[in-house]
Amino acid sequence: MENPEKLTPESPVGSLVGEALTRGTQRLLRAIAMVENSEDDAIHQVRVSCRRLRSDLKLFRKLLAGEWADKLRTELSWLAASCGEARDLEVIAALVRDNATSEDDPDHLAAILTTLTVGLDRAAARSAEAVTGDRTARLVNTLQTVGARPKLKAKAESPCVEVLPQLLDSARGKFNDAAEKLKPWTPDDDWHEVRLLAKRVRYAADTTASVLGDEAKETAIQAARFQELLGQHQDHCAAADALHLLAKDAAGQSDARMSFSLGRLIERHRAARKPLREEFLTLYHRP
Repeated sequence: MENPEKLTPESPVGSLVGEALTRGTQRLLRAIAMVENSEDDAIHQVRVSCRRLRSDLKLFRKLLAGEWADKLRTELSWLAASCGEARDLEVIAALVRDNATSEDDPDHLAAILTTLTVGLDRAAARSAEAVTGDRTARLVNTLQTVGARPKLKAKAESPCVEVLPQLLDSARGKFNDAAEKLKPWTPDDDWHEVRLLAKRVRYAADTTASVLGDEAKETAIQAARFQELLGQHQDHCAAADALHLLAKDAAGQSDARMSFSLGRLIERHRAARKPLREEFLTLYHRP
């Protein structure tokens, strides 16, 4: 494989495939080490590493020969999902805490945060077990082998300058098609899908920037802005959904006061979606 610093627009695009997979595997290994050392943000970094690798495999899918990429994406999806609950509860607990006001019942708020934190601790333990287990070790070994010599189609011999712009344009096109359909009243799931597509554009631009240069870097910066806004939106949606489940439990226990407190929090997080949607639409449609 060529040294990544020496890749040029005329280099075979297959060289970038191997480089991207190797770099992504190294990122995943660092994240796994963070989990083993019980470092802050470790579970999140594992999840991000998996998503970036899955994104690269999707970006280059038309260049990859055989079924190995699909199998890797399945395993990476499993590992990311194993970290999902813990990361989501971590974000939700922090969001509920940060958005608390003097009008909230302090005892109810403390009880809600305790419930979320207990769930987080249990989920984090399950995540760490998956991350440090044999299945993940086998996944990493496969990634290292594949990164060193990926099985590629003949098209991978084409120069980067011919292939990469098409791949990046495809990712941008899918994002734009979905973003154009968004309205202030569009369901949460559609907004979440656009967020995922923005993330895919960002990762694609990051991966290709070493060859395509400033254009890809600008695309990555713009996609990161979209992703940040849509990520905040998704966090509030997730918080509202999690609190809604707690409200159902409170209703089942006929705890009217707790139900009222949870209802206030749910509405607060649902209301937070509106300005974020407006900000995204303004930014996206800005000339």
